[in-house]
Amino acid sequence: MENRLHEKYHGIIPPVLTPFNEDKSVDFQTLEKFVDWLCQQKVDILFPMGGSGEYQTLQMNERKEIIDSVVKAAGGRKQVFAGTGAASLEETLELSRYAAEHGADGVGVVVPTDIPGNEESLFNYYKAVNDAIDCPFMVYDPRGEGLHSATPKLMRRMVDALDKLVAIKYRTVNGEYMGYMAREISDDISLFSGAEMVFLQDLSVGAVGCVGGGANFYPELICELQDRFLDGDILGAREVQYKILEATIVLGHVYWPLGGKIVLQELGFPFKLITRVKEQAYTEEDVRAIRTYYRELLNIPNA
Repeated sequence: MENRLHEKYHGIIPPVLTPFNEDKSVDFQTLEKFVDWLCQQKVDILFPMGGSGEYQTLQMNERKEIIDSVVKAAGGRKQVFAGTGAASLEETLELSRYAAEHGADGVGVVVPTDIPGNEESLFNYYKAVNDAIDCPFMVYDPRGEGLHSATPKLMRRMVDALDKLVAIKYRTVNGEYMGYMAREISDDISLFSGAEMVFLQDLSVGAVGCVGGGANFYPELICELQDRFLDGDILGAREVQYKILEATIVLGHVYWPLGGKIVLQELGFPFKLITRVKEQAYTEEDVRAIRTYYRELLNIPNA
């Protein structure tokens, strides 16, 4: 199989977490500081307003401001693919055009759930995106199965018909599903793993990078896994995968993306422990467990 790492779209992609103020407005000052830091890390593309960025809770004007803020803070140092999938096709097209016209290198469009879950409806949706923008786009599939998911057959059809389609972020822990997807499209567009806990598995069948929440705070760990795999050090890559598995389990003490914001606090960012997604019960002991573990994992000195 062709080594897609020689192509333009590959590597580690953090789905950028969105910081909020106490009143739950977007904290743009912290966002720009965080993006500046990410641009100094081993990441390749920034992906604001994915699921980790709580895009579904943001208003249109906020999303446009986030695009402007991230593009400005990145300053061309990293590619920016803005998440522009919205509650309707009309809003998706509006945001996608806005991103393309305001400096984003591309857009990522989540597989919609507000339309019939069949191949024709999904194809027509993405064709409308393709025809409306003047920049590359990535299909963002957070489910990996079900009616509102990108099947290998659908992706093959879109690759053949849509000239601006350059990648898919495909999240599944099912190796069979990922293998079928890779076999169908990985020689033609970039296939990104959407599940860092099985990234090694996904690399083995053709993924060329990872869109993973952990890339917000341990991008070098995910990058090391990929580098070891490409160097033929499979045993070393496996050991790194085990670390990522353990780190993911520890984050599970609280709901996502709150766990990520706890870790970013430990790294010195003024992220408040505020989300707009529905909160789930957790304890202070859960928070302490995450802080303690990640201080050691990331070599953060005790205060």
